[in-house]
Amino acid sequence: MRKILFIIISTLNVPTKRLGAYPKLRIKMVVRWYRFRKYQIVILFILILCILYYISLQDNLDREENLDITRRIEPLRSLKLSRAPTFEYPNAHHLGPNDLYNRYIEEKLEEALKEDKGTGCEIPKLDPFAKEVTKFDKILPKVVCQGKDWVKCYHSECRVTKEILDTTTDIECIYNDIIYINDGEYVIGEDITVKGNNSYVLTRSDHVKVKCIGNHIDSILPSKWKGHSLGFRSSVHPKTPPQGRENTLNVLILGFDSTSHNGFVRRMPKSYQFLKDEFKATILQGYNIVGDGTPAALFPILTGKTELELPDVRKKMNNNGSLDSMPFIFYKLHEDGYRTAYFEDMPWIGTFQYRFKGFKHRPADHYLRAFYLEESNGGKKWWNVGSSNRYCVGDTPQYKLMLNITDQFLKLDGKKFCFTFIADITHDNFNMISTADEDLVDFLRGFRQAGHLEHTLLMVMGDHGPRYAYIRDTLQGKLEERLPLMGIVLPEVLKRERPFVEDVLRSNAQVLTTPHDIYATVLDVLHMRQHWNTYRVTGADLTRGLTLLEPIPKNRSCSEAGIEPHWCACLAWRNVTEDDPLYQRTAEALVNYINSLTEEVREKCVIRTLTSISWVMRQRGNSRMLSFVAAKDGDGYVGKFGAKVRVPRENYQVKIIVGPSKGVYEASMLYIAAEDKFEINSRDISRTNAYNNEPSCISATHPHLNMYCYCND
Repeated sequence: MRKILFIIISTLNVPTKRLGAYPKLRIKMVVRWYRFRKYQIVILFILILCILYYISLQDNLDREENLDITRRIEPLRSLKLSRAPTFEYPNAHHLGPNDLYNRYIEEKLEEALKEDKGTGCEIPKLDPFAKEVTKFDKILPKVVCQGKDWVKCYHSECRVTKEILDTTTDIECIYNDIIYINDGEYVIGEDITVKGNNSYVLTRSDHVKVKCIGNHIDSILPSKWKGHSLGFRSSVHPKTPPQGRENTLNVLILGFDSTSHNGFVRRMPKSYQFLKDEFKATILQGYNIVGDGTPAALFPILTGKTELELPDVRKKMNNNGSLDSMPFIFYKLHEDGYRTAYFEDMPWIGTFQYRFKGFKHRPADHYLRAFYLEESNGGKKWWNVGSSNRYCVGDTPQYKLMLNITDQFLKLDGKKFCFTFIADITHDNFNMISTADEDLVDFLRGFRQAGHLEHTLLMVMGDHGPRYAYIRDTLQGKLEERLPLMGIVLPEVLKRERPFVEDVLRSNAQVLTTPHDIYATVLDVLHMRQHWNTYRVTGADLTRGLTLLEPIPKNRSCSEAGIEPHWCACLAWRNVTEDDPLYQRTAEALVNYINSLTEEVREKCVIRTLTSISWVMRQRGNSRMLSFVAAKDGDGYVGKFGAKVRVPRENYQVKIIVGPSKGVYEASMLYIAAEDKFEINSRDISRTNAYNNEPSCISATHPHLNMYCYCND
C-alpha cells in the first residue's frame, strides 16, 4: 500500500524528500494532500485524459449488438449538394412506407438493369489467406464449461445421468416447465418432484428448469445442482401428409452468423475440408447477399420475399401486427405433414425480434426462444464480459448444445425441416468460431453415420460476412461481407431421381446466386414449386429467384437477381482520385444528408462535420457496354461499337469519418450528371463502427436515428 501511495505522491509532485525516515508521517501526508486545490486540478486533468483514452479505444472494446436498420420510416430524399428536397412519387400520400420503399427500390433496380442486363457477374477471386485479412486472425482458447450437469434430456425423457447416479444417493429433483406464451412472454410451470433414476416426460414444453439435491458418497453434506435442459415434448403430432407426399425429403439448414465463405475457409479448416472432401459439397462461389444484416438473408430464404414486401411489423410501427402473418415456409410444411424446428440462440438480439414485434405463436413445432430467455436471464448472462461461462449452457458450450438438439431432432419420426442458426461464437468476435471446428466435424460425421445423407438436403451457410470488425475496413473484408458461406449437399435419393442434378448444381456454383435462389431450391427439392415467388424486376427476362437445380444463365446480373448496387460484389468499382472534382463533393453530400436526418432533433443532436475521407469509388460499366451502338447483323449476334457514350447517372460509394467523436460511415449514392446532384437514401448508409452511447439522448424516442446522432450533452 505504501508503495502505491508513494507513486501517487510522486506523480503529483508532493514533496517526499525528507519523509523516508518517517513512514508514519508519510502516510499522514498522503491522507491530507488531496485538500490542496492544485492537486485536485491535476487529478481532474488525469481523469479527463483517462476518459479520452477510453473513448479512443472504443473500437477495441467488445462490440454492442448489431444495431443495423435495413429500413427507415422517414421520407425518401434526394440530396443536392446544398439541400435535401423530398423524393416524391405520384399519389404518394396513398402509399404506406412499404409501398414507397418497394417502388423506390424497384426504380433503382430498373435503372441499374438498363446498364447491367445480360452482362453477368465477374465473381471476385479472393485469397482466403491474403495478408490484409489474416493479420486480424487470433487464436483464442476453446470454450471450456465448468461443472457437471445432473440432468439430461433425450427426446421427451429427462433423467439424472448415470455418472451422477453412481456417485450420489437419495437424489430428488424438482422440474419446472418453461412454457412459451409468445416471443415476449413465457411462464414457469409448477413444481414436479422426481426421485432417483425415474424420468420426467416433457409434455407441456420442450425445455425445463431443474433443481436437484442428493448425498454424495464422499461427503457428509448434501450436494445441490440447478440448471436447464431441453428435448422434445411428446405432445407434438405432425399432420398426416397429403396422399402421395408421405416420403418427401427432409431439410436441414445450418447457419452461422457473420460467416463469409472465405472466413469459414480460414477459421473452420477441418469443417470446410470435411464438407468438400467427405460430403462432396457444392460451395457457391457467387452467393451474394441482397441487403443489410441477418433479416435481409433469412427473410428471402424462409419466405421467398424481402422484408419490404412483407407486412410492416417493426416495433416502431403503431399496429398490432406480428410475424405470424408472413408466409414462412414453416407454415407450408406444417400443413404438408412436416415436423418443423427453428433453433436460434441469443434471443435478446433475435433476427425476428430485435427490430420486429416477433411471433405471437411458435413459428415452428420446436422453438428455443423461451428456453434461452430463461437460461440467459434475458441476456444478462451475456454481458458478463470476460467470463467464458457466457458461452456455456451448464456443462456444454452453447454452440454444441445447438448441434446436439439439431442431431436429436433429425432422429425424430416423420418428415422434418430444421433451420438452426448459431450466433454466440460469431456475432461479437468471428475468431471465436474456430472453437467449434472439431465439434462441427463430429456433428457432420454423425449426420453421415445416422444415414441422413440418403434423404436429407443439407445446407451450411452464413447470413453475411463480418460487419463490425477491423477486417471490414479492408477492401477484401468489404467484399467478404457480401459473399457469405453457402455449401449444399444433395440427398442421395434426389441424385438417383434426377441423375444430372448435381452437375447442374456444380455449374451454378460459379454464377451469381442469392438467398432468393435458396428458397426456390428448397421448394424444388420438396416438389413444392407451386409456392415459388415468380416476381421479376421490371424489364428482366428472369425471375428474381431461380432454383439451383436448373441451369442459371451465366449472364445473370445483379439487377436481375434483385441485388442493389450497394450490395453487389461483382460490380466494377474504380477509385476516384483526390484531384477529381467529385471526390470532395461526394463526401460532403453524405455529411449534409446525415445532418438532414437529425434536423428534427437538432436541439439534442449536434451537426456532424467531415473529419476525413477514407476513399471514394465510382461504378463504371465495362467499355463494351459503354461503346455499344446497335446490332451489326439482323439476328443481333454481333454488336456495332463506336465512341463511348456520356454516362448520365453514376453510382458512387464513399467512406468518411465525421466528428464529433469518430463516426465511420460508408454509403452508396447516385450522381445525376445533368442535374449535378446526388440522390441518397438511408437504406444505403452503413455505420461501420460502434456508436455506443453517442445517441443516448434520443434512443428511446428516435431509435431510427441512433447511428447518426451525437448528443450535445
